[in-house]
Amino acid sequence: MNAMHEALLGLAVVVSGAFCLAQNTTVPIRQIERDAQLSARVAVPPGEAAVGHTSETASESSSSASFVLVPPVVKSPRTLSTGFFLINGLHLGMAVLDVELTQHCIADHHCHEGNLLMPSSHAGQLGVEFGLVSYGTFISYKLKKQERKMWVISPMVGIGAHAVGIGSGLKNR
Repeated sequence: MNAMHEALLGLAVVVSGAFCLAQNTTVPIRQIERDAQLSARVAVPPGEAAVGHTSETASESSSSASFVLVPPVVKSPRTLSTGFFLINGLHLGMAVLDVELTQHCIADHHCHEGNLLMPSSHAGQLGVEFGLVSYGTFISYKLKKQERKMWVISPMVGIGAHAVGIGSGLKNR
């Protein structure tokens, strides 16, 4: 790395650090503008002036001093839903059934594995299938967490591929 890259990297670190420090600063109540959209409840004790100088007199307000911010309720969509488990569980179940039917067919000498990249042993096939299903479920989870409708593509491709393998295994049984 040359000196120019080191200088730019150092500048980026300093600027990002200053930005993070600026986010943690507190703002006194007196600096908040009158028209700020805050969900708040303010009660001023009698005899004290309110910060916003409202038309309400001090005697009309309650006797306890409090300031409560009510944050808006944001409900995030549920990532691990019933549909997610149903589709990805079906993908896993069909992968295991495909391996079992293929192994049964190979043991009876009626057929052979059609995928040249798949190992011929039972443990090897299950290991490859569990890895592929796990990766597909991970991709599906990430897409669903980002609220994208494409989260179903990965398990549906797996379900379709294993449906062909299960059909072939049942035909040659």
